Amino acid sequence: MKPMFMMMVGLPYSGKSCYAEKLKEEFNAVVHSSDAIREEILGDVQDQNNNGKVFDVLHRRVIEDLSNGRNVIYDATNINYKRRMDTIQRLSKVPCEKVCEFMATPFADCVERSKHRDRVVPYEVLERMYKSIWIPQYYEGWDKIHVIYPDGFKTLDVKELFWGENGLAWLDQDNPHHDLTVGAHCIATYANIHNGSPELYEAAMLHDIGKAFTKAFKNSKGEDTDIAHYYEHHHVSAYDSLFYTQPALDVLYVAGLIQWHMRPFELERVPHAEKAAAKFKRLIGDKMYADVMALHEADIKAKMAPAEETK
Repeated sequence: MKPMFMMMVGLPYSGKSCYAEKLKEEFNAVVHSSDAIREEILGDVQDQNNNGKVFDVLHRRVIEDLSNGRNVIYDATNINYKRRMDTIQRLSKVPCEKVCEFMATPFADCVERSKHRDRVVPYEVLERMYKSIWIPQYYEGWDKIHVIYPDGFKTLDVKELFWGENGLAWLDQDNPHHDLTVGAHCIATYANIHNGSPELYEAAMLHDIGKAFTKAFKNSKGEDTDIAHYYEHHHVSAYDSLFYTQPALDVLYVAGLIQWHMRPFELERVPHAEKAAAKFKRLIGDKMYADVMALHEADIKAKMAPAEETK
């Protein structure tokens, strides 16, 4: 029987280490933590200046234990999909079952938990990670992906999100590229999907919900502007969709469509766009690529109110 490689994925304070301890007991596994190794070899768990050295040691120990037939848990935030794929590639010659244990804990809960811990990750760092987390997908090379919600979690109310007192239906975009409110734009995008899967419709409805958090009257240089910007809203939207997507749907696929929905805009601006698009398609697969492009088309059509479109 092949040993199991279990990678924890999640924001700080999302419950990774606690859940890793449960898995350790259940599967008689050894835990390798980036924080523990950082403290061991650098003498300071807060030292972020030698991450290359830390993760080289971590990967070497993981491979050694797996090669000896032991179940292994890799405990770190692991929020970057390229680094996750790099780790899986390193294990290509080690027979093992590759399992992603993804902690889906609302950002507000992570922030609240941070206030009660001895080791505090600054809010600015938490926010930066929230705006850059990549939701795990099977194309990364996983055999299984488990989405772990907090105990007692229930899917949040989409109606409240859109039409509550501070709902997205009332949130002006304050940007010349959009005439509709955030909520009205999401609804219009949904209406522009035709003959799509339930997941595609869900992604259309939720694709911009992160704009409420990311809205800022500053440009990429931090300079004040007269119009609003929404940098990295696709990451926040994808993460928050985990808590609003209907349980019967493929929550990971919905989040995957949302986190990639800005990629077609980016491809229009890069050199050798056709090659870049082909590479992107190879990464995510034909089905997701087709759905991302369908979402992109619906998104573009929904940017302005109908009266504006006819001008």
